[in-house]
Amino acid sequence: FFRNLRTQILIAGTSRAIPSYFGKTPPPANLGKMLTKGYELDLRFNKTIDRVHFWANLNMTHTNNKVLEEDGPQLYPDYEKAAGKQLGQTYSYINSGYMNNWDQIYGSPQLSGNDASKLPGDYYIIDYNGDGVVNSYDNVPYGYTGTPLNTYNATIGFEWKGWSGFVQFYGVNDVTRQVVFSDLPNRQDVVYNEGSYWSSTNNNASVPMPRWITTLSDYSSGTRYLYDGSYIRLKNAEIAYTFTSGWIKKLGFKNLKIYLNGNNLWEWTKMPDDRESNFAGTGWASQGAYPTVKRFNLGVKFSL
Repeated sequence: FFRNLRTQILIAGTSRAIPSYFGKTPPPANLGKMLTKGYELDLRFNKTIDRVHFWANLNMTHTNNKVLEEDGPQLYPDYEKAAGKQLGQTYSYINSGYMNNWDQIYGSPQLSGNDASKLPGDYYIIDYNGDGVVNSYDNVPYGYTGTPLNTYNATIGFEWKGWSGFVQFYGVNDVTRQVVFSDLPNRQDVVYNEGSYWSSTNNNASVPMPRWITTLSDYSSGTRYLYDGSYIRLKNAEIAYTFTSGWIKKLGFKNLKIYLNGNNLWEWTKMPDDRESNFAGTGWASQGAYPTVKRFNLGVKFSL
């Protein structure tokens, strides 16, 4: 079990609750406070049954943090404050179904930008603070951060008459990932397969109707590009045979091992692809992040 309370964390001047009429950027100050706590569990197993040796290593880690103080504006509503939330909490505009006809469009909250471009098939974006306009004040906490709260690992193997092998499963949950698929960007002929698109006869589609020229504000996408980043992956697997006598000794080797192994062989996830990182050099957090590579290796290892 672990618990780490950090105080006097340096807050940048641009992140401090100083009004603009102060006249300049305030200096950094040691005003931050954060609590991190969690636990780790580890279980190991070794057993030999009829000359077959079985072994397993199982472990789990849970970690969570909370921002306690961050010099945020005191009069902000709680959902806009970093205090009380995880560091790096995901924020999003919330969509609630589609606007399927013109009556629903006329009855929807006004968008602060490009409101006249709304069409049937666009998301209905919730006016979270109820002021009648969807704008930056309706960007609210959603899901988790890009760092999993829980990680799991299970490695199971055996040894028998020169044969050996193992499989390693790895998984995470309570994590939010962003993967952006921009259809027809800048009028380019690029459209991603995200499932079904909205139409007048398909009001329960996977994603909204694509746009060619007219576009809405960035927040009109709602939670479209945010995914539950939980996964279980067959991280590693190997089968091998080790020679220790006979012709191996005549060649001057102590032993010789022939093995076949692989990495990232299988995955179960709700993500659109096997993408583990939220970081890339683009405006969107994960657009361009490289998917995890599957790899196979066939090799020989010997000792003299």
